[in-house]
Amino acid sequence: FCKDCLPVHVGRPGDRDCLPVHVDRPGDKDRLPDHASNGTFPFFLTTSSCTKLMCKCKRKIDPGSASRYITTLVHAHILGPVDAWREFPVPVRDLLFDMFTRRYAFTRPEDLPRARAVWESTAQTNLRKSMYEARDKAMKTTGNRDPMAWLDYGPVWLWRDYWESLCDRWATGPWQERSQAAKCNRSTHPEKNVHTSGSHHELERVPTFRELFDRTHKRKGTDDYVSESARTIAETYDRTMADRYAEGTPQPDLDPEAWVDAAGGLRKGRVYGFGNNLDTTPVLSSNASSVAPPAYASSSARRPIVV
Repeated sequence: FCKDCLPVHVGRPGDRDCLPVHVDRPGDKDRLPDHASNGTFPFFLTTSSCTKLMCKCKRKIDPGSASRYITTLVHAHILGPVDAWREFPVPVRDLLFDMFTRRYAFTRPEDLPRARAVWESTAQTNLRKSMYEARDKAMKTTGNRDPMAWLDYGPVWLWRDYWESLCDRWATGPWQERSQAAKCNRSTHPEKNVHTSGSHHELERVPTFRELFDRTHKRKGTDDYVSESARTIAETYDRTMADRYAEGTPQPDLDPEAWVDAAGGLRKGRVYGFGNNLDTTPVLSSNASSVAPPAYASSSARRPIVV
């Protein structure tokens, strides 16, 4: 039992979600600020040392110790020359999540579906950042932008033969072309920041996430998206949902993992479509109740939690 118990109020005094948060000591470095915002949703982690951490997340697990542990797990279980989270087999992802929950337990079972989605997004972002930093360090060390000059300068957490294979991949035309295209798009397509909006009252109901995305990313009076990336993300997500859920089976209002994959993960701490003007809390909360927890989550949910 942790001796220092400090109340942390989520939202406002009297909010139905106000829960106590137990910390090892006042000012614990893993404790987040006490305020909440419309763009966040809370869930709780309990560490093996009885420290309960509140994560107010924008698609990312924020406490540094938890995020670093995710990175450590990912680095230790890279099974080949892969540089993207989507290349990790699902059984490996399941194993890593299970290993994570042996140290950090989500204390409310209803948080498990969205917590898994946020965990996946964090793993994806951290791996992308690790690979970028490894390439950047090798480039600066060698003073050469040619990946084939980086062969002897791989990171300590990656097997040399995997690194060499990745350097060979990065040196090829397709990867270089995608890299250059991405740089050009970021600098020449300011329309990616364009959003439109419509009157939701005409639906006489709360719009679904896809309806909300279309209303804010299509030009008024037309069926045209404000940018090619918005159209691609929407179509990719729709195809994924069609493949993932058989015809006639109920679909959740939002499949967070499918959307994060379609959007390409976090960019500067945000997921495309989850702008500051959109309160994603209701969407994510409703999704948590509509998606069944994965089978492997049940074991961690039954573990004793020190509160």
